[in-house]
Amino acid sequence: MARAKRATLKSIASDLGVTHTSVSNAYNNPAKVSAALRDRILAHAAEVHYEGPNPAARSLRTGRCGAIGVLFNDQLSYAFTDAHDIAFLRGISSVCEEEGANIVLIPLKDKHPERLDNLTAIVDGYILNAPYKSHPTIRKALARGLPTVVVDFDAPQLPSVLTNDREMMRSVVSHLIDLGHRNIAIVTFPWSQDHGELFALDRDVSDENHVVHERVLGCRDAFDAAGVPAKGILVCETPNDEEGGARAVDRLLRRQHDLTAMVCFSDRLAYGVMARCDALGLSVPRRMSVTGYDGIDPPGRPREGLRLTTVRQNAFEKGRRAAEALLREPGKAGSPIRIAAEFVGGDSSAAAWELETE
Repeated sequence: MARAKRATLKSIASDLGVTHTSVSNAYNNPAKVSAALRDRILAHAAEVHYEGPNPAARSLRTGRCGAIGVLFNDQLSYAFTDAHDIAFLRGISSVCEEEGANIVLIPLKDKHPERLDNLTAIVDGYILNAPYKSHPTIRKALARGLPTVVVDFDAPQLPSVLTNDREMMRSVVSHLIDLGHRNIAIVTFPWSQDHGELFALDRDVSDENHVVHERVLGCRDAFDAAGVPAKGILVCETPNDEEGGARAVDRLLRRQHDLTAMVCFSDRLAYGVMARCDALGLSVPRRMSVTGYDGIDPPGRPREGLRLTTVRQNAFEKGRRAAEALLREPGKAGSPIRIAAEFVGGDSSAAAWELETE
């Protein structure tokens, strides 16, 4: 008994009396065929058990594989637990769905980096999400010469998506100063990978991490404008999660027990700071004012309770605009795409509490 021939793009085109290009477009460029014709092609393909063009063959033919690599600063699981990263990836995904592209997630932190070189993944380009400039994986990605868009990263030669971080931190600190706070500390994620220092704000901070650099400068701008010496303001580096925020409270209070406010560079840090302050009997905001940055509730966190004073940034839009720049205008550098954030007053900040003196 003769074996049935496997259906191909050409055989489907012949069966339907249409061009090979029309069948190809039904799969690869649906906007170039009418909805009725595409439905007709896909219906017939299903009847003859045709599952679509071979991805490997299409890659060899077009020089494109239909996937983009997204590099981010933490372990793979972090991308699915951090509210900002979840929204950011949804923004990227919304464009990838429209363009028929897939996503390869490439974490900069890996418990077993010797087992896998993530950059061997076949991708058409990269989105670098707030990476450390000198990280070996970042350098290797840039060295590949593929179309690349950077997010929260200072690289004038590449298309970029940036937020007004410096302006927003100036607003946050000015808000606390207007409430009478002077004994203020800053809680940040590390400016360089795996750092965890405690230092004064008057110290120069590298631009290794663009976000930390800009937010530190914004804080310094506000203190300078108010005449508050930067050398008296402590900055604590800690992992960007609730546990990191909690540990920062203990470290800071050991050095400065009369703090009345803590400025956090993420909402996750702020929630960890608030939880630890409550555990220590330092009620928020009466005894300790706390601010965050992101404006997104962490997954699983109940909405009742204090509304965090924070900066709301549109992580979804940042992801969407980055993916549009990569997939629709690859390699086109120019003025940065700026996504404006906004200061949001909440219940976690109040007038400064004065330490009782004996």
